[in-house]
Amino acid sequence: MLDNVDVAILSKVNALAERRGLKPYDFVATVKSGGDESDTALTFEVPASGNALREERFAEMLHDLGISADRSQLRGTPEQLIDALDHALTISSRWRHRF
Repeated sequence: MLDNVDVAILSKVNALAERRGLKPYDFVATVKSGGDESDTALTFEVPASGNALREERFAEMLHDLGISADRSQLRGTPEQLIDALDHALTISSRWRHRF
């Protein structure tokens, strides 16, 4: 069941993606809680692909989170996930759209 904590996590993922020039439809991220609250996983199930620039931006976003593209998962408590996303948002450069 989706709750406000999951929405908060996914909202921060989308904000980070936007900073890297990605749209929410460029990848799929999910939040899954285990039986224990300390076992929550933010998983990138469908990475950005098919476009070299998009793949590079996605890899940069994962790097901001401190995870590798082959792992594509961040685990911890909801507080730890939100803190990691907040940190990634502070170190991520702002994307400037140029059309």
